[in-house]
Order: sequence, then structure tokens, then C-alpha cells
Amino acid sequence: WGAATTTDDAEGAVVETSDTRPEEGAIRAALPRFIGDIRQVPPQFSAVKVDGERAYDLARGGESMELAARDLHVDTLELVAMPDADHADLHFVCGSGGYVRSIARDLGAELGCLGHVLRLRRTWVGPFDIEEAVTMDRVEALAKTPDIDALLQPVALGLSDLPELRATEAGAARLRNGNPGQVLPGQVEYGDLAWASLDGQPVAVGRYRAGELHPERVFNL
Repeated sequence: WGAATTTDDAEGAVVETSDTRPEEGAIRAALPRFIGDIRQVPPQFSAVKVDGERAYDLARGGESMELAARDLHVDTLELVAMPDADHADLHFVCGSGGYVRSIARDLGAELGCLGHVLRLRRTWVGPFDIEEAVTMDRVEALAKTPDIDALLQPVALGLSDLPELRATEAGAARLRNGNPGQVLPGQVEYGDLAWASLDGQPVAVGRYRAGELHPERVFNL
């Protein structure tokens, strides 16, 4: 609490400060306004595109932008602890495209004290949980040994949130070359994002249109 930065986190330059510090009750009372279907403005230093350029590139060049608010679903935002008057630990669960830095910035503004992110720890995303994570020290220790293979997860695990469509042999060949390929009917509608498989192996991720998958990402496994 008490400072706004250019990046909405501790790496940015401080642009404004406040002597105000929020009480626990005020924090808890403000949190429900950031839960559910909300509109969120991305940070100036973000990967959002502005006229074909990344916002962070423009921000590094000294430009200030009016970024459009985006829809976001927030499932959980709760106060976990208050180590001292300057800090609060929050637990945040949101849909794709959410910015924790924006939550800290907007919550600080709502409470009249300013705020930014000091530390961020992502505990899970999709099927991946931090309890199953592997440290870089272990990866480096095993990097030149056959044991490194035991750490690899199947590509399909990362696609488990998307519907699967089975590709034909000819369709898979076209998909691997970046072209629309034929897939068998499945539980998807026109324009849905899905992934195509052949013999259980991922071939491509793309949009389903009239019996074909139009690839956005191809896997050559």
C-alpha cells in the first residue's frame, strides 16, 4: 500500500505516494466489488496490442495510453493476511486474461491509499499445479541425463480444457503443414477453439469451421 508505480508492480518507478493505510475491515468491504464479472483495464506495461504494437514497448518509450477495459471473471479475491500496515496478502482466482497488477492498482485506488504488487506467486493454471512443479536446480541437474525424460508431461495434458476432435489421416497431414484439415464431428460448434488428434497424439489447435479445423498452432511430435 501507499505507492503507485509505472508498471503496477515493484519493478516500476514510483509515480505517486500516499500516507493513508487501509484498515482490515475496509479491505474486506472493498473486495466484493472486484469479484464476479468485472471490467478491467490492463496495466500500461502489458502485452496488449495498440495499433499493432505491444503496450509495454510504447510505455518503455515514454508513451501513456488509454487502454480499453476488458471483461474478466473473478472467481475468488480474499484477504489472507496483513503482515503490517503496508502490506496485504491476497488470494486471487480469475479467468484467462486477468492482471493481478490491475487488481492491486484498482484496489489501492478504491481504498484511497494507492497500491501495487510486491510479489506474485501463481499456484496453478489449467491442469498444472505448483505442488507438481519442478525446481530449475533439479532441471539443470538432470538436463544431461536420461532421467530428464521422466519430468516431461504429455502435450495433451495442457490441452485438457479444450474439446478434442479426431483428425483424418489426410486432415492431419494438412494441419501439420499449417492448412485447414478435416476432422470428425464432435461436441463443438462453429468457431469454437479445439484441438485435433491422430492416434491419440495432438496435431493442432485451432478454430472449428464446417468439418475442418483451421490451425492456430501446430504440433510436430
